[in-house]
This record gives sequence, structure tokens and C-alpha cells, in this order.
Amino acid sequence: MHPDDHARLHLAHTELDGVDELSARVFRAFLTTLRLHKQQMMRSLAARGMHPGQAFCLRVLTTNDGASQRDLADALHLARPTVTKMVQALERSGAVERRPDPNDQRLTRVYLTGGGRELAAEMHGIAAGYINATIGTLAEDDRRELARLLEELGASIERAGDGGPDEAGAP
Repeated sequence: MHPDDHARLHLAHTELDGVDELSARVFRAFLTTLRLHKQQMMRSLAARGMHPGQAFCLRVLTTNDGASQRDLADALHLARPTVTKMVQALERSGAVERRPDPNDQRLTRVYLTGGGRELAAEMHGIAAGYINATIGTLAEDDRRELARLLEELGASIERAGDGGPDEAGAP
């Protein structure tokens, strides 16, 4: 199957009864952009042997070195067992080390190693290059408008998740 055929099949699933064509077009564009973004980020990180969650974990540790695993789970919006597995993988790679909290032996703190700091800087460089090659190529006015629209959309999504309008669109 040709990749364009696959994309059209994927987008066919986004047709919704009761949605105006412009909103459906925006929805399709949004989904396509999310899919492409995820594929590109996964490809970029996989080339370095990383998973996006691990890269985000390293990023959090660059400003919160010695965070507890519980705090990492909260910061990453992930379940604690997921963070435990992620930290174990980063520990095996030599990027982090876990140590018991000196004041509370029930807590485990996670610290970047020298190699972990280098890896975090490399991941930051990959992200910066990706952003510059994608979003950075848009005109400044377009980036401002896109930021405004995405912030507005994010707020709408958050409101809808907080018990906003029901499926029929009634408040």
C-alpha cells in the first residue's frame, strides 16, 4: 500500500457526523501533525537509542537533579511503576544513578551522572534542531498566531475534559 493511501485511510476515520467541514478539516490537520511529529521525534530519539519518555526524564533531572522517583512521576505525568522502569533503563545505560534519601530511607532519589548530563545536552540539541527545522521555519507572525491558537485549543480541550459541553455540544 502506498503511504499516501495509508494516510487517506487514517484520515477517513476522522470524519464525524454533526461536525462542520471546517472543524473536520482542522481536526484532520491536527491529527496529521500530531502523527508526523510523533514519528519524527521517535525516529530522532531512536537513532540515539532513546525513548521520548527517557529524554523528558533527563530534561526534568537537568533542573531537578536528585528528584525522588515520586516527584519524577508527578512531573512527567506518568505512573510510578512506569517511571521506575524508565529510571532502571537509564541507570543501566549509565545516565543516572539512584540513591536513598539521606533523611528518609523510604525515598529513592535520582541523580544524573556525567554521561547523563552529556546525554541530556545531546537530547536538548536534537530537540532544538527539530524545532528550528519545523516550527522555526514559519514566519514570526505565523508562529505567534499558531501559539495563540494552540494555547486556545489547549484551554478548550482542558475545559472539555473538566466536564465541559457534552457530546451534543450543550453547555
